[in-house]
Amino acid sequence: MDRVTLEPPWRGHGLAAVLACEAITRLMAGCRAVACSPGITDLSSQRLTDKAEWDRVNARIAHGWERLGFRPYRDNVYLLSPASQDLEEQRGALRRHLADLGASWRTDAS
Repeated sequence: MDRVTLEPPWRGHGLAAVLACEAITRLMAGCRAVACSPGITDLSSQRLTDKAEWDRVNARIAHGWERLGFRPYRDNVYLLSPASQDLEEQRGALRRHLADLGASWRTDAS
């Protein structure tokens, strides 16, 4: 994967972590390591003009990757070992979170 972007209405619900975890699990067969550089890729947004807000959002994104088992390597590069159990443990929790989100959205739509 090169880049993943969620449309604004879908952001802030924890979907990025769920989808990233599923994609990584499917794509990492045979890999020795998975690398990412967490941060904002959608530079068209005008709401992140304040450096403090930019840093806060980037830190939140990095924290999400760390929850999946990625560890800081250097220069904003994070690595995940496919042998790590962190990703698989988080996958179960994230799937439950997705099911809960789906249930709440169905309830809200009723």
